[in-house]
Amino acid sequence: MTDLISVMIVDDEKLMLEDLSTMIDWEAYGYQIIATAFNGKQALRKYREYHPQVIFTDIRMPFMDGIEMISEIRKKDEKVSIVLLTAYEDFSYAKAAIRLGITEYVIKSEITENSLSELLNRLKANIIKAGKRERYITDRMLEQFFLSEEMTESADVEQILKRPEHIIMVEQDLPISLSGEAVPEEIVVHRSKFVEILTNEKITGWDLDVITAIPGRKMVTAALCNEQFFSLAELNDSIREKLNAYNARKFQKKLQEETNSSFTLYIVQGRISLYEFKRFYDENKNVFLEKYLEGVGEIRKLDCSQVQELGKEQIVVSSKKNLSMENMLKEPDSQIRVQMLHEILSIARTDGVEPFINTAQAGYTVLKHAYEKNETEKEISRIASCWKEWLDADRITVWLEKQVNHYHEYMTREVNGYSRVISDAVEYICRSFRNPDLSLNDVAAYVHLSPGYLSGEFKKETGVTLKSYLTDIRIEAAKQMMEDGNYKIYEICSAVGYNSSQYFSQAFYKKTGMFPTEYSKKGGRKNEK
Repeated sequence: MTDLISVMIVDDEKLMLEDLSTMIDWEAYGYQIIATAFNGKQALRKYREYHPQVIFTDIRMPFMDGIEMISEIRKKDEKVSIVLLTAYEDFSYAKAAIRLGITEYVIKSEITENSLSELLNRLKANIIKAGKRERYITDRMLEQFFLSEEMTESADVEQILKRPEHIIMVEQDLPISLSGEAVPEEIVVHRSKFVEILTNEKITGWDLDVITAIPGRKMVTAALCNEQFFSLAELNDSIREKLNAYNARKFQKKLQEETNSSFTLYIVQGRISLYEFKRFYDENKNVFLEKYLEGVGEIRKLDCSQVQELGKEQIVVSSKKNLSMENMLKEPDSQIRVQMLHEILSIARTDGVEPFINTAQAGYTVLKHAYEKNETEKEISRIASCWKEWLDADRITVWLEKQVNHYHEYMTREVNGYSRVISDAVEYICRSFRNPDLSLNDVAAYVHLSPGYLSGEFKKETGVTLKSYLTDIRIEAAKQMMEDGNYKIYEICSAVGYNSSQYFSQAFYKKTGMFPTEYSKKGGRKNEK
C-alpha cells in the first residue's frame, strides 16, 4: 500500500507536460504522477479509470477544454483537488473555472521549482486535513451505532457496517468500582489519545483504521489487512495466527506505554462484519467480563462464529458473606484474619464476576464503616483513592488484604503526639531522608493522601512545612557525622541526601549560621549561633 498522493496532468502542449512532470522529484514531496492527458476528453476517460486525488489541467485544449472537463468531474466528485494552469490571456476563462471550485490557480510562465514545491506542500496539507475530517465523521457515525441499543444503521454507514473485516477489539481495563463512585475522569484514556496512537503507529501487515473508541464502555478498532498479508494468510493459517499475535502484542505494548493504562485485546477469528460483531458483543457481554477474573492486560481470541452463552450463572452474594467480612475484620489474629479473607473471596470467585465484585464491595464497605466509627475521614479518603489497584480479582484480593492489615495496624499504633497519618509521614521521612530524590509526592503516596492535603495537615500539626522538616532531619544527621570527625564534607553531603555540595552548604548555613567547613573547624555545636 502506498501513502503517495495520486496526480494527473492535462495539457495539450507536450513540452509543458514534460517540463511539469520532470521539474521536481514528485515522490519526494509525497506525490505520484499516475496519468497524463493531452485534452479534456482523454483526461475525463483517464480520471474515471484512475481516480487521481489531484488534477493539474490547462484551460484551452482541443476536443474538450479544461472548463468543460472540470464541470463534468465536479458533477460526481467534489473532493478531487484541481489546479488550473493558465496564461495571462486566459483570465476570462479562469473566472468560469473558479466558479466550478478549483483548488489553486497557477500562471504557467511563473511556475518554478520553488513555487511548485510550495504549491504541493499546501495541497498535501489540505488533503490530509480533509481526510482526517472525513475519517472523524465516519468514526462518529460508527460510534453512535455501537452505542445504540437497537440493531439499526443509517444508509451512510451501511456499506461499512456490512463489509467483512479482520477485527481487533481493544478494551481499556477500567477499574472495578468498590466504593460505588464513578470511575475518575483522569483514569479513562479518551478517544483523541487513542486515535493519535493508532495514527502514528505502523504495524507490518495491518492497515489500522479506528472504528470507534468509547471511553468507559469499549474501544474497538478494525485491522484491515493489506493484499500481501491476505495472500500469506491464505497459504498458511498458522503463519497468519503468529503474525496476528505478534502485531497484537506490539500494538498492545505501544498503547500501554503511551497511555500508562492497561488494555485487553481480543483477536476475532475469521472475518466478520461490524454489524455482526455488535450483535455478538451485545449478546455475550459476560465473555468480556471474564477478564476481571482471569486477568487484565492480556491478548485473547474470540470465535464469533459460535454465539454461545459463555458467562456463568450470576449468584447474588448472601448476607452471610457480608457478616463473614465483618467477623474477619474483628479477628485479632493476623494469620486467621488473612485466611478468612481469602476464603470468602475464593468462594465468591468461583460463582462468577458479579458475585466476586459484590463480595469485594462488601469488604470495602466494612472497612469504610469501621473507619467511620472511629471518625477517621482521612483513612476513608485514602482507601477511596486507590482506583488503579482495583483492576482485576488478583489485584483486588491483594489490595483488600493490605487494607485489612493496615486497619489493624492503624488502630493499635502509638500516635506520639501526632495524628496517625502524620506520625506515619514523620516515620517515613526519618527512614528515607538519605534518598536525594525524596519528595512530598513520595511521602503522600506512602500515607495514601494527596500531596496538597498532606502538606496542609503536616504544617498544621508540626508547625513547619514538610520540606523544612526534611531539611532539619538532614542537617542534624550532617552535624552528627561532622562531630564524628571521620568524614569529608562531600561524603557527608551525599550521605544525608544532597546531590549538590553548593546546595548543601546553603541549606546548612541557613539552619546553623555557618558553612559546613566552618562548623566543622570550630567544633560544631559548641559554636552554633
